Amino acid sequence: MDDRAPDRAADTRHTVTRDVQDLVEDVLADQEALEDRLDSCDAYVVLVADPATGALDSYGPFDGPTALIDAERRRQDLDQGDLDDVGVTVVRHHLPAPGPRGRHAIA
Repeated sequence: MDDRAPDRAADTRHTVTRDVQDLVEDVLADQEALEDRLDSCDAYVVLVADPATGALDSYGPFDGPTALIDAERRRQDLDQGDLDDVGVTVVRHHLPAPGPRGRHAIA
């Protein structure tokens, strides 16, 4: 093994981490624009849909900025795996109205 060989995995991890950090900084720097992109709701969920398999996964609930950051991280991970056909989106989550006992119908 050549000790002088570049560590491509470490370089990739550093790039992805830096990209996410850049996104966080952009989100915090432009809070007003972020608020324009987010609607009023109880929370946000990141939805991942694979058109080839029909698989659908959701992650969350998150607050708005956290959902956007999580979605971007998932998009980058999928892109690195050449899965650019998989859709990643942030959707609004609304809690159902409480039932007669005052509880929500959430598992």
